[in-house]
Amino acid sequence: MHRLLYAIIAVIILFGNLSVCAYSHECKNGEFSGYMDDLKEKIQKNWNPPDNIEEGRVTVIFEIDKDGNLVFSEIKSSSGNLLYDESITNALKKSAPFSKLPENSSRNSLTIQYSFESSLVKTDSIKEIVKKAEQFYNIDNKMALVYINQAINEVKGDCASYFLYAKRSKINKAMGNLQAAESDMTECKRLKNLYDKKRIDRCQKAVATVNDAFSYFYLANAYDIAGDYNNAINAIDKAIAMTPLNHAYKRYKLEMIEKYKK
Repeated sequence: MHRLLYAIIAVIILFGNLSVCAYSHECKNGEFSGYMDDLKEKIQKNWNPPDNIEEGRVTVIFEIDKDGNLVFSEIKSSSGNLLYDESITNALKKSAPFSKLPENSSRNSLTIQYSFESSLVKTDSIKEIVKKAEQFYNIDNKMALVYINQAINEVKGDCASYFLYAKRSKINKAMGNLQAAESDMTECKRLKNLYDKKRIDRCQKAVATVNDAFSYFYLANAYDIAGDYNNAINAIDKAIAMTPLNHAYKRYKLEMIEKYKK
């Protein structure tokens, strides 16, 4: 039985900004420090997380043999969102094979625990402002409104930040400002529609370029979010045809069928 290396790598991506911390006994003494830097950089390039998940976190464990081949991978802690989880599995598959293990290592394999985190909030400063708004909600709604207004002013109408208007609508509603709450929801829907169209366009370009099962799965999800049932089913059928043994895609199709029956 191979000894396991538990290298924990925390990845935080905020619309393309990524910071990484890697540590383990081997990493600390330098045996795998350079190897881990190369590994995380390769996975970073191949990870395309969904852009409709406000906060996402997944922990995955995977094994690499001495030649850099991906032996297995397993989601240890799910995000609760199928597309988000699949984006991580897909990133690992696209990244393999990795570099061979360092020549000075006597190991035959390397087992790594990898944590992915993402947020729709663009910067740490805005994230902190939104957090304060949520903390004050239903405790001091006036202060909550001050903070959420500050966050909205920071993003300056960026359609990717549509969800902030939904948060402000909730605060206004709690304060009895029903007209303002309704206005915020109208703006939230307008910005979301714009963002949905951008997402579909981006996914269509990915399909034209890559033409793999995951790209069609991503496109199906984009159509699903926009409420376009027929195109969503068409896209997921193409993903299933490319990977008939992928039960996750089949399950997603069944979920869509049930949802649109209602």
